[in-house]
Amino acid sequence: MTERSTVQTINIRPAVSVYATYRRLSYTPWYAIAEFVDNSTQNYYDHRPKLLPAYKSETSPGRLVVSVSYDAEKNSLEIRDNAHGMDIGELARAVVLDSPPPNASGRCEYGMGLKTAACWFGSSWTIKTKRLGTTRALVARVHVPDLVEKHLDEIEVTEQPAESSEHYTVITIEGLYKPIRGRTPGRIREQLGSMYREDIRSGEVEIRWNGQQVEFEEPPILEEAALGRAATRWRKDVSFEVPWEPLEKSLRVRGWIGIRNPGSQRDAGFALLRRGRVVIGGPGEGYKPSDVFGQGNTFRSQRLIGELHMDDWPVTQAKDAFDWSGGLEDEFIEELKHVCHDYMDKAEGYRQPGKPVTRTEMQQASERTQQILANPSFSEAIAQEIAFPEPPKPPEVEEADAAKLRAVSQGPVTFRVPIAPDEWEFRLHWQDQLSDAHWMSVEYPTDTTTDIFLNMAHPFFARYIDDKGFLELLQKFVLALALAERLARRLSRNGAITPGDFRNYMNRVLRHAAEIEAEYEP
Repeated sequence: MTERSTVQTINIRPAVSVYATYRRLSYTPWYAIAEFVDNSTQNYYDHRPKLLPAYKSETSPGRLVVSVSYDAEKNSLEIRDNAHGMDIGELARAVVLDSPPPNASGRCEYGMGLKTAACWFGSSWTIKTKRLGTTRALVARVHVPDLVEKHLDEIEVTEQPAESSEHYTVITIEGLYKPIRGRTPGRIREQLGSMYREDIRSGEVEIRWNGQQVEFEEPPILEEAALGRAATRWRKDVSFEVPWEPLEKSLRVRGWIGIRNPGSQRDAGFALLRRGRVVIGGPGEGYKPSDVFGQGNTFRSQRLIGELHMDDWPVTQAKDAFDWSGGLEDEFIEELKHVCHDYMDKAEGYRQPGKPVTRTEMQQASERTQQILANPSFSEAIAQEIAFPEPPKPPEVEEADAAKLRAVSQGPVTFRVPIAPDEWEFRLHWQDQLSDAHWMSVEYPTDTTTDIFLNMAHPFFARYIDDKGFLELLQKFVLALALAERLARRLSRNGAITPGDFRNYMNRVLRHAAEIEAEYEP
């Protein structure tokens, strides 16, 4: 006789209207997904002795796999794992508000993560789970609008027949409030790899995003070779404690710090971990207190890296930040400065020895440019320029365009070049609104004054303006171009400027600038 499904209920009091408020939490998609991965991995670690024999008897994959999949057509998200699964008591804690687990020393301590993240993502979510060794699977569905509108205080749980060897949990979220599109899928995969680097390193855990295995790339560490002695690898272990007055105890920090080579503004910074999972840090989100990394685009901010484990430190409910109340962060930073002051100095002072650019490197760097130039649309546009050149604009139109640009420009930033008996002044103005304006305009109000108008909203530059290193390079380049143009005008023969004059003077200006800049490097 075939077993039938049965139904029981879970009481979800107190007031269910709170579920609807979780939509307004300040999650990012990857931190919300991390709530589910935390549950899966903690379930695995809690039941590892039972799961390892089960994995060995299974053909694939032989370890914990947490698979996260987004279906754009259905506008749904699924999180599936092959951990131990849940019984009715664990399922109730996953659904009911403020239901912490009996053991709060792991990654799931508040009893809030699954339901807050699920409600943040979408209006309906379903949990289907099967605990290893049992013969029943459990299915619970939460539809938030129904809970609120009908004032429901119970959720039905369906029990279905299942094989005792099965073990899994599948969470399906439907009606996502914010579809996952654009660059977000790539960011999710990258951030999950960073957040769960410890699990990935262990080889016991595999995380997948839309079928692709999530990986973590270890940062390259600076190694300095020296004649007559072994190379120095700039990575060291650290351990220190920070006093915490509220509980009259000290909080421990352990981990390592290092110097990255080559430097990377986006990938530098510290990762702060708690119980094996990154709380703060990751690509573009490294922890960079100014007392350690300096202000702006310093060499330290590009090279200093590390991983610091802070297992007993208090965190926020969303586990996306530490609770720094009571001046705790200031105390932490003071201790951090003490243990890494030598690495701060080294990161700021080190310069990678110059090396010739190889043909392969040049070819790799030119791939995108080749694609642009070979594109038929680009060729047609240039052919149009040749066949139908724009007639010169009347002086009054040119002046109107220049006036429009001047009206919205910010600045100026003033640069002075003392050239006896005068002083040449270059005033750099910029604007970031007029995408249809020229990329650069130059005016000469006096014989010694040059006004440069730089259009950072030009479509060619717009994608790069959040990179301070690029802005510094662009600034130097346009100043050198303006200086070369003034030299060409000042030294022109009979008032005529040949096409090669700009290139020649530009070359000389850049060489002089490079020689002077080298004097400021340690």
